[in-house]
Amino acid sequence: MKNRTMATSHATRLLAAAVLALFAAACQPEGGANSTGSAPPTLESFRKGQFAELDLSQDLSLPASSFLDETGGARNFSEFAGKVVVLNIWAEWCAPCVEEMPTLAALQKAFPEDEVVVVPVAFGYEDARQSARDRLLKLVGEDLPFFYDSTYNVTYDAKTGAFPSTIIYDREGREVARLILPADWSSPEALALVKAVADGAV
Repeated sequence: MKNRTMATSHATRLLAAAVLALFAAACQPEGGANSTGSAPPTLESFRKGQFAELDLSQDLSLPASSFLDETGGARNFSEFAGKVVVLNIWAEWCAPCVEEMPTLAALQKAFPEDEVVVVPVAFGYEDARQSARDRLLKLVGEDLPFFYDSTYNVTYDAKTGAFPSTIIYDREGREVARLILPADWSSPEALALVKAVADGAV
């Protein structure tokens, strides 16, 4: 009986290891790390398909300007220190922004919030703040926090005036990639891109 139990336990560990290996392989972009021990993927390797226009050239830090949460309280990017930040700049009147928002919620669900945080910041006039909050709630429920900026200071600091803009910052608060186009952020390549940033890829 003891030998049978040990054998079952060993088989279970092997199965778990196999599942993890398959998941890791599925998350790698073409030309990424493999069983032969080749180097992990660089961010450049993700510039294809929906990420063909991925911009890796910016040398910026997280915006220093503050923004508002759903209660009207002031928030700052410094509270996300040590985490990978996926900043999404959107507006409720921007159809592509609205379309991709549920995929950003799925992206957040794929990672622990103490490692990766999706920060959607909506823009518009102050009197439209509640309307934007209602729109986000309808789109993703409570799966993403609501943040708002009627001053456009975050957009200015991030050096973008386009909607949607999704900018990824590493754990040190440095921009490593941006996409000024809508995307499916729940796709395998999007998850692999964010994981690569979390793992320190450049």
